[in-house]
This record gives sequence, C-alpha cells and structure tokens, in this order.
Amino acid sequence: MTGISDTLWLVTARSGSRSVPHKNIRPLSELPLLAYRIKTALSLSEQQHVWLSTDSKDYAQLGENYGATVPFLRPQQLSTDTARSSDVILHAMQVAEDMNLRYGYIGLLEPTSPFVYYEDLRKALAQLHSDEKADAIVAVKEVRTNTSFVQDDSYYLEELARKLETIKNSNRQNFSRQITPSGGFYIGKWESFKKNMTFYTEKCMSYLLPWECELEIDEPQDWLWAEMLLEKKIVNLNKVFAK
Repeated sequence: MTGISDTLWLVTARSGSRSVPHKNIRPLSELPLLAYRIKTALSLSEQQHVWLSTDSKDYAQLGENYGATVPFLRPQQLSTDTARSSDVILHAMQVAEDMNLRYGYIGLLEPTSPFVYYEDLRKALAQLHSDEKADAIVAVKEVRTNTSFVQDDSYYLEELARKLETIKNSNRQNFSRQITPSGGFYIGKWESFKKNMTFYTEKCMSYLLPWECELEIDEPQDWLWAEMLLEKKIVNLNKVFAK
C-alpha cells in the first residue's frame, strides 16, 4: 500500500491575481488552470478525497464541474494576499477531522504548477510512505544558474567579480548540483504537518521532476511558456491526467 487512498489532495485556488488576472480559472488550452490539478488528483484518487479550497462561489462551481469536492468556502482571513498556505492547509485538515474523516497524508496541489505527471505524484507518495522517519516530500527542480553567478541587485558587480575570481579555473561540470522547490507538489504525513505546521522540516525529502513539469506560472511570460509547452506537445497530457 502506498497511501494513495489514504491521502487528502487539496487544490488551493484563491480568487483574483495581480500578475495574471483570474489566473486560477483562466483557460490554458481547453481547461481552466485549476482543472489540471483536480484532474491529476482524480487520476490517483476518488472524488471525495480531492478537495478544492477557494473563497469564490464561481471557482467552487467550476471545481465541482471538474470533479472536485468543495466542502466549504475559505474564510475571508485565509483569502488575502498575505494569508499563509500553511493556515489554508490546516483549515482544510480541521474541516476534514470535524467531518470524522481520517487521512494519513495531506497533499497540496497549487494550480500554478499544472503539468506535474500523476505517476510522479504516485512515486513521491510511495517514497514518503516507505520512509518512517520522513515528515514530507516536495517537488524540486535543478537550479541551472549556480549561486556563484548571482548577487544582490547593485550598480556595480563587485560581489560577482569576487566570486568569479575564485572559480576562474573551474568549469561547470565541477559544480555540485543545486536544487530548489518547484511548486509542483507538497505531500506531508498528516500528523507531522499538524505538529510542524510546515512541509519543510529536517526530514522533508525531495523529488526531482522532469524538466517539462517544473513550470510555475507566476508572471505573464510563464503563461506564454505554458502555452508553448502544450502547443509543441512537449508536455504529455496523457501523463498529467488519465483521460
């Protein structure tokens, strides 16, 4: 058993967006953005285990149309730009417990990362399930610009110049691989998340996604990139969700 049937998948979709207006319900190809995460989760689980957390009745109706369960509308204090995702997750978990629902895992799927393959979710969950010491597992991507080549914004590149002087006889192959969270998914053991109120503990594991699944849509140029990945069939939608 990998814990798939013992997981509450939470898709979070607050209404409004500054950078890309109404991003979470904007159509990307033939689907609104939030539908990708719902359909991916439904490829692994049954409807009652895939929840949409939103503050909008219109978003809620759209989520239900694509198969999500919407057991509540998110409280106003959890629907602002400054609301913490951990509080949004804990709110949903409390609702589940108040409904006498019991889960072993909580999985967060944000609409801004639409192209994660459902088999990667399955594998990540199995990896977490197999490690008794682990608290959580999150999707990561490789950082292709090594920190040796970046500095804080400045008129002069004095810090960068110092860094480059120390590595001038090195080549890229000698650099250690660096990773950073991609936003693709966050999965935690239920009780661990309740205790720590975060996925990021010292026992949080990483799961490296295929490069075409790394996209996180935050700015208009990210949306254009998403459209290109679909148009060129670089992303395989048959792997994103089961049709």
